[in-house]
Amino acid sequence: MLSILIPVYNYNAFTLVQELYKQVSDCNIAFEIIVLDDHSNVSFEENNTINKLAGCTYQILPKNIGRSAIRNLLASKATFDHLLFIDAGTFPSHHNFIKKYLKNIHHKVVTGGMTYLPKPPEKPYKLRWVYTKKREAVIKKQNDKRPIVCSSNFLIQKEVFNKVLFDETLTKYGCEDVVFFDTIIQKGFTINYIENPVIHDANDDADTFITKTEYAIENLIQLINKNKLTPDRYKVSRLYYLLRKIHLDKLVKWVFLTFRGSLTRNLKSSNPSILCYDFYRLGYFCFIKNKK
Repeated sequence: MLSILIPVYNYNAFTLVQELYKQVSDCNIAFEIIVLDDHSNVSFEENNTINKLAGCTYQILPKNIGRSAIRNLLASKATFDHLLFIDAGTFPSHHNFIKKYLKNIHHKVVTGGMTYLPKPPEKPYKLRWVYTKKREAVIKKQNDKRPIVCSSNFLIQKEVFNKVLFDETLTKYGCEDVVFFDTIIQKGFTINYIENPVIHDANDDADTFITKTEYAIENLIQLINKNKLTPDRYKVSRLYYLLRKIHLDKLVKWVFLTFRGSLTRNLKSSNPSILCYDFYRLGYFCFIKNKK
C-alpha cells in the first residue's frame, strides 16, 4: 500500500520515524518505512533503533551519493506502489498527516507543503527559518509555469516516479526538486496541492545555508547552460538576464563583492533580511556568470 521513504544526512531521524510509524500503524494498512543514510559524517546511535520497529529499515550507504541519487535509490527499494517522501529535519504538523495523504492517494502526485516553527530560533539559525516562512510556506500561491513544490514532503505513484526520476548529474544541493517536478508537469501529470505540511526545524546555521544557496545558484546556471531549465524559471535568473541585456550585470557583481561581508553579517544576525538574501543570490549569480 504505502512506502514511506526518508533520506538522511547528519541527522537523528528516529523521532520522525517514530511519529510516522505510530500514525501509519493506526491506519491499518500495509506499509514500510525505509530510511537511507547518505554516508553521514556525524553518527546518531538512535537511528539504529529504527530497525527494531516492525516494517522499518535503516541503512547507512557505503559512500555519499547525493540528494538526487538517494531519492532514486529509495524508490527502487520500495515494495509498494505509493511512495511518500519525507526528509529528515522535518516533522508532520499534525497527527492526521498520514490519514490526509491516504484520502488523496488516488492522485498521481500530491504535495503537502512545508511550514515553519512557530517560535523563531536564535541566530545563526534564524535565516533558514525566515527563508522557510517567506519563500517555502506558500502552497496557495501556485501556477503551472513556476510551481513551488516541496520535495521534502510529497506522495507519488511509483509508476510516475519511474518515468521521471531525479537528475543524478546534480550531486550538490539545489534545483534537483525543481527539475523533477517540472518534468512531471511536462509529461502531462498534475501536481495536486493540499494543506498537509511538514515543519522544517531550521537546523542549518547561516553559514551552512549560505553555502547551500551558492551550490543552488551554481546548479541553476549549469541547468540553464544545458537547457534543462529556462532562464525564466527562477526570478534570480530572469533578473540576471535582464541586467545583462542592459549591461548592468557587472555592476551588480561589483556591488556584491564590495558589500559581500556586510550582506553576510546581516544574514548571520538576529534579524536577517530576506531582501539581503535575495540580493546575495542575484549578486552571486552575476559573480559566477562574470567569473574570469
